[in-house]
Amino acid sequence: MTRTEAIAIIEQLIPSADEATLAAAAQLFKRARADPDLPHPLTAEDFASIEQAREDFKADRTYTSQEVRSYLADRRAQRAGRAKA
Repeated sequence: MTRTEAIAIIEQLIPSADEATLAAAAQLFKRARADPDLPHPLTAEDFASIEQAREDFKADRTYTSQEVRSYLADRRAQRAGRAKA
């Protein structure tokens, strides 16, 4: 996707976005601008994870939204624990 195409998509979607979506998008842009190395190139591990996800979807191996929330909460807690150590 080119820069022009990306901007056109964003401009098209902004008028219909709700406040939460706009706030999330703004945070995403702020974080991306704060890290001059973004976007990072995908690693072999990233590509393997993407392929595994595709296979999981094909086999109907998916998580409920509650399972995802629980998993992410656990991961955040682990990261917070490592950051304090």
